[in-house]
Amino acid sequence: MSERERIEALLRAGKITPQEAELLLLALEENPEPQGPASSPGGLRWVRVRLTAGRLEARLDPQLSTPQVGAGAELLPVEDGLEAVPTGWEGGFLGGVLGKVGRSLELRLPEGWGLEIDGKAAQVEAKGIAFLKGRVAAGNLELKAVEGLDLELTAGNLEGSLLLREGQHRLRVSMGNAELFLLSGSSLRLNANVSLGHQEIRGLHPEDGSAGLLGEGRARLEVWVRMGNLGVQAEGR
Repeated sequence: MSERERIEALLRAGKITPQEAELLLLALEENPEPQGPASSPGGLRWVRVRLTAGRLEARLDPQLSTPQVGAGAELLPVEDGLEAVPTGWEGGFLGGVLGKVGRSLELRLPEGWGLEIDGKAAQVEAKGIAFLKGRVAAGNLELKAVEGLDLELTAGNLEGSLLLREGQHRLRVSMGNAELFLLSGSSLRLNANVSLGHQEIRGLHPEDGSAGLLGEGRARLEVWVRMGNLGVQAEGR
């Protein structure tokens, strides 16, 4: 089944609205330019989530030794970690998709775990996690003290705070806005490009060949917005 057929099936089943289906179909037509590779900290394990027309709240819980997921889902082992699937899942694409309109799912991660998301018409909130990667089509994301990022947002908005201290990180937005707040302790070089829209960078030192430098520049953040606005501000600046 193609992505278009999956969207149409979800619409027929009443799992997404016509407006959400329209956004998803539009997102399929987007083809963001390639970016440089991102890197996540060595030794991380991953929880994978496929979410459609629902809400996910993922947060760090240092008291845990293994990830925990809320009611309506369970965590099953995969090659490099765990995958969140609906309770009683028996296989198949639609059966493995989490989320219903208005449905919320809570995920708690211990230290040493990152989140890989494949979301459609999804609302995602991530707090304190080590790394967030994947793709969200037609959704919105709220980040708080996230320490790593490799994300593609095809249609929607992203806002929140990052704590980037090393490694390669990237964000691609096809249509929408990104508001990033760089927390104290971040050390990075920022490369940013907005094809059609407005860009505002505050609190970073100007540097030839990049959009700005914060601290010693140990991490690298690539941000590309095709259509929309980008705001980046460093804490205390």
